[in-house]
Amino acid sequence: MKTGIHNLICGLSLCLLILAGSAYADTALRFYYFNPDAPQHNLERLKHDMEMLLDKLGLDVDFQPFARLTDFNQGVRSDRPSFVFAPDWYLHSYGNALQLKPMLQAVRDHRQSYHKVLVSARYSHKDMQASERISLAMTSLGPDSVEILNIIFPDDEVVDLKKIRVVEVPKDVDAIFAAALTQVDVALVSQVSLQQFRAINPRLIDSLNVLGKSKSLDMPVLGYLEDSSTSEQLAIFRQFMISTGSSQVMRALRIDGWSEHNE
Repeated sequence: MKTGIHNLICGLSLCLLILAGSAYADTALRFYYFNPDAPQHNLERLKHDMEMLLDKLGLDVDFQPFARLTDFNQGVRSDRPSFVFAPDWYLHSYGNALQLKPMLQAVRDHRQSYHKVLVSARYSHKDMQASERISLAMTSLGPDSVEILNIIFPDDEVVDLKKIRVVEVPKDVDAIFAAALTQVDVALVSQVSLQQFRAINPRLIDSLNVLGKSKSLDMPVLGYLEDSSTSEQLAIFRQFMISTGSSQVMRALRIDGWSEHNE
């Protein structure tokens, strides 16, 4: 009888140790990143550089960048990361459902906004005014992409948006190549991506025509999911990110500071 009780106690103790070990192993905070308009498209390099930066934080944080909206959205919903960096439209589209709250807004060149430009192949002979359909390569603007396009390009002077057939691509560089190689009629890309790629392949960029510039879009947001971290962890992370403006990884992302989010 004593032997049976002893074995039972030992078994329960072992289970408790395993459970405690599993909980301890999962104490790292998660930081998920998605920004298809960023000039840094090498996500492996970004992950390495960001992890090197976060080593100085004093908190155990796992950083994971995503190339595709569907993967990022699924990860945020299922894993409930503590911190999220995403386009401003993501916050407006999914913030309430995900209990995602803004913490800071990225700043570039002392501005909280940026522009996208419409480009086409310089030597394309297609008459887009006469065309019934116009293919447009662009990164996702979320479930309200068409509405956002109509807001940032309110006039039909550049391209008749009623004729547009959107071809979503993971990164700005994919849209640039698609336009340059005439796989699509036009591409919508951020100005900073165009500038960044010019330094790498000026001949390709020179083969493009800039058709028009969008109205301002808000810079991406650094946010947090409610109940996924403590108030102390939030305060530490927030202050640390504010201090990163001159870091190598932020320079690669063309972010030079942080500000309060524009609600």
